[in-house]
Amino acid sequence: MHLRPFIGCLFLISALRLSPLHAQTDRPSSTTQVTRAVAVYEWTGDLVHPTAARLIPVSLFIHGQLEDAGVYLAQPIPFALQPGTLYLLQHAGQTGVPNGRSLPAGVETGVPNGRSLPAGVETIGALNIQSAHTNPSPSAPYWAAYGRFLTPAEAAAATTPPASTKPTLPAEADTTPPAPSKHEKKTKPPKQQAYVTPPTTPILDDPDRPILQSGPTAPDTTPELTTLPPELHQAAAISDAANRAPETFAYPWPSPSLRDQTLHALEALALPHLTHYIAFNRLTPALNASHTAGPAFANATTPTLIHAQLLAYTLADSAPPTYILTAESPLTTGGPLYLTLIAQPDASAQPTAAGQLHLTLLSITDAAHLDRTPWLRPIDAVDPDATGRAQLLFELRSQTTRQFALYTPQAQQTLLTAIIE
Repeated sequence: MHLRPFIGCLFLISALRLSPLHAQTDRPSSTTQVTRAVAVYEWTGDLVHPTAARLIPVSLFIHGQLEDAGVYLAQPIPFALQPGTLYLLQHAGQTGVPNGRSLPAGVETGVPNGRSLPAGVETIGALNIQSAHTNPSPSAPYWAAYGRFLTPAEAAAATTPPASTKPTLPAEADTTPPAPSKHEKKTKPPKQQAYVTPPTTPILDDPDRPILQSGPTAPDTTPELTTLPPELHQAAAISDAANRAPETFAYPWPSPSLRDQTLHALEALALPHLTHYIAFNRLTPALNASHTAGPAFANATTPTLIHAQLLAYTLADSAPPTYILTAESPLTTGGPLYLTLIAQPDASAQPTAAGQLHLTLLSITDAAHLDRTPWLRPIDAVDPDATGRAQLLFELRSQTTRQFALYTPQAQQTLLTAIIE
């Protein structure tokens, strides 16, 4: 009798004894209509002068519900991708970052902005949508938006209203039209390619309709990104109908030594699970580069972690830090293994020490089985509904398709997009 091969794992572990989650910034009242979209901005080359770029819609919070932004009102174009909509790039909840803070891969600081952010803070940038269309593929078409990348200075100017102009606000509760029916909201884009360019008359120009933030008109457009290149850069992007106070979900490490201790503790937490995965699937890990080649290491079974990255967020006020460890483990043939681990410190752990860690999510897969267990790739922490509490934004990448998902600190999936690419 043989057991079915163990080809992938995704463990969800309940997070116990967590501190209550509180608003981290101004929380909308029960009568406030929130219209807020989350997207992933992807580009190649330099951020300020990308060689190609696109915006992939992820979530839309509207009428009190979290929707898949890629299919919501996708006739003739998703609501979240209306031409003229402005998306601000974010890093850990902020559209601007202090000088010297770590930025998403490919993001560079440069132009200071003292108009809407404190001194010493720089705007990351923005995308002003000019057009959107579905991209046909062998698996499933998906919507993407294209437009002009605004430099940090242009983004700062676009998001700072003149003194005589009131900020754009969401529609009042008594004038907002009823939410579309389930059939209307979930209409999927057509199989054939549909191309939409800015119309002469703005779509949904009824002032009583919920809207997203609008940007300046710009005729020039960044070249379209239509593939999934290896040098792809990604960043979270937000469009909100209201001007809201800046947030930050980045965990402020008390010291570099504590970060190093936490990284080592997370790696130690991951290794037994990787070892089990390798043994169960009868894989052979590649020898550690520090090992001396020879008979003594011919049957080595200890996996080696490479490209390890540690992200840390404070997803809500007074909440413990949430750690995300990603790493790869090379194999002698095929591979590599892909590891994503989410953990939090025990409630009894001291804030100035690595302490005991407990898992909330563990994902292990390998290159040969991505279609069964996708590679869980973290992008950022975002606030999808303007409550001041962040969720974790991930890309779930398979062999030929991918999806995006939002997770709570307790690793509960709150949204999974339709299959794209």
